[in-house]
Amino acid sequence: MTTPASEALGAKARQAPASRSTLTRACSQLAAPRSPLGSPPHHPAMPGLSARRWLLLLLLQLLAALGVSRGSQSDQCFQELSKEAGALNIGQRWGDPSPAATLSIELRKVKSAASSFEFRTYDPEGIIFYGDTSPSTDWFVLGLRRGQLEMQIHNSVVNISVTGGLQINDGQWHQIMVKNEGDSVVLELDKSARLTLREVSHAIVDHPFPEMRIGVGGLLIPRKDLLIPMNTAMDGCLRRWNWLNTNATWLEGAALEGEGTKACFASIHRGSFFPGGGLASFLLSGLPTGLSLNNESLSLNESWSLNNQSWSLALGVSLRAGPQTGTILAVSPSEQAPILSLKLEDMDVVAQLGGKVVLRTPLLGAGCPASDLLLRVTSAELALHLGPRGTSEPIQEADFKALQHLWLSGEGNLFIGGLPGQGDPPQTPEGSFFRGCLHEIRVQGLTLDLDSAQYRSNAIWAHSCPRNESLGLKDTDDEDTTLGGEEGVTTTPAASTLPS
Repeated sequence: MTTPASEALGAKARQAPASRSTLTRACSQLAAPRSPLGSPPHHPAMPGLSARRWLLLLLLQLLAALGVSRGSQSDQCFQELSKEAGALNIGQRWGDPSPAATLSIELRKVKSAASSFEFRTYDPEGIIFYGDTSPSTDWFVLGLRRGQLEMQIHNSVVNISVTGGLQINDGQWHQIMVKNEGDSVVLELDKSARLTLREVSHAIVDHPFPEMRIGVGGLLIPRKDLLIPMNTAMDGCLRRWNWLNTNATWLEGAALEGEGTKACFASIHRGSFFPGGGLASFLLSGLPTGLSLNNESLSLNESWSLNNQSWSLALGVSLRAGPQTGTILAVSPSEQAPILSLKLEDMDVVAQLGGKVVLRTPLLGAGCPASDLLLRVTSAELALHLGPRGTSEPIQEADFKALQHLWLSGEGNLFIGGLPGQGDPPQTPEGSFFRGCLHEIRVQGLTLDLDSAQYRSNAIWAHSCPRNESLGLKDTDDEDTTLGGEEGVTTTPAASTLPS
């Protein structure tokens, strides 16, 4: 017969497979105890009491050993992250359009007018690199828009923007080459797809200007000078670069390692990585007030209130994290304590409303579990769903009305990854930052893009998360990493075609 105690012990053991040897040793001690415990001494006045104490002591030791082993496995969650040797993360600074790294090339020494590199990202839009010989009269930009490569060329010959090809924001390494051939510019992807723009440039070799500047991950001109506006921030990585076949060295910003430098992970999947030292914030005035009726990503759990006439709030996120004390998200008036928050406390998800704990429920799984969370607040209750499992509790009317008033007035913030203090940028008390991966952050059924945040810490990877291969975990939120885009080209203002 299985007792509740044995079921609990069995569940604990299943959560900690690394503790099997500990369990075997403890069972051996129970079967054949040895010194110093030895056989339990007989007490004539209280027969069997010492034996029970002795067994209790062994049980406590066993549970402690299992807990330590489980903790050591969980502590590996995002602690040991493999890095891509020789790669440069070009998404170092948020909100700053300047390049992550720059270099200068003397054109009189250039014999080959081709630059090549390998590039990897999940980010749909941003600057890969910028180059110029004169910032006001002769510059070139290569970036992504909707995951497709885009070139912008401004010089005395032409002003042109060209976008097209397959979407390459698939988390895979792609080889890109940009080459100047007389008056033409050639863009080549993975040694196969090729786009040639004719009569758009001067020859780089024997160029009248003596120097070319190159910046990766940003611009050396004002953002407003782009031919077509673009979100310049790019969460991406470069490796194996060759700039005009020269040995030019980076002038600044290209440290591959060092304090405060974001690395390129060896293997990534979609999501946003919060390293335990940063947060993002959105103005409530820029977020939807009610559930979206025209969103294909609206989950079944979120669609529950579409027929509800009263206002309600739905916040959802997919996360992977280990035990910690950290804020996943919070809704707060400016510079005040949050009205609504969702936190991790060890391995429990804790929902608070009006400063009071309403719900507490454990994450499913051990080690570094992946969980889909949905928080719903109505006038009657607060409900929390973890995957298929859900629970709810009634709430006070005053707390609901305070949340409703704040959200509809737009005079507050949604914080993700931490609770801010006062100051600009916001400062967060130590220990309250979330560490882990967040994917598909949804507000009223709409997915947020961290690139559009009011504020975002430089420490956050906006579009990529490291895989947990060291724990043998398979990521399930990235089954299809190959994006098939239309192979057409959008050209402004001149026409061009992409050869098949």
